[in-house]
Amino acid sequence: VGVQRRIVRTVYATIPGIATGAAYATGDAFGTKFQLAVPKRGAIQTAIFIDKDDEGIETDIVLFDADFTDTADNAPFDISDGDLIKFVSTITFATFKNFASNQVSTAAALELDYVAPEGVLHMQAVTRGAPNIAAGNFPMIRLVIVSDESEED
Repeated sequence: VGVQRRIVRTVYATIPGIATGAAYATGDAFGTKFQLAVPKRGAIQTAIFIDKDDEGIETDIVLFDADFTDTADNAPFDISDGDLIKFVSTITFATFKNFASNQVSTAAALELDYVAPEGVLHMQAVTRGAPNIAAGNFPMIRLVIVSDESEED
C-alpha cells in the first residue's frame, strides 16, 4: 500500500498586532508574530492573503519552524542571526484581485517543503509598501498543504 497524500487547509489566521491608522513603511514588521497549526511535515502548495482593508500592497510572510524573537509592529523587520536557523521560507503576496471593497492574493505552486516538529509554523508579516489599516479590517492568511502524514501522526 502506497503512502496516501492528503490536502490540509489551515484555518484563516488574522495577522495580530497591527496598529490601526499607523503609517507603516516598506520593510516594517506588519503586526506581531503568530502561528498556524500544520502537519509536522508537508509541502505548502498555496497560500491565500485576504486584504479586508482594500490596500493591495505587497506583503511577505516569513516562516519559521520554531518560535523566534519577533520584531515589534511597525519597526524595521530584523531577525537575529540565532533565529535564522529556524527560517523555513518566505511567501510573497504581490498580485491582488480587487473586489471593490476588499482584495485577495494567492501565492500558488509554491512547493515549499517543511518540517515543523511542534506541528506549527511560526510567522510574521513584513510589508513592502505603506499600508494604513482601519479598525476591524485586519488581513488574514491561510495555507494549503499537501502532507503524507496520517491523521493520527
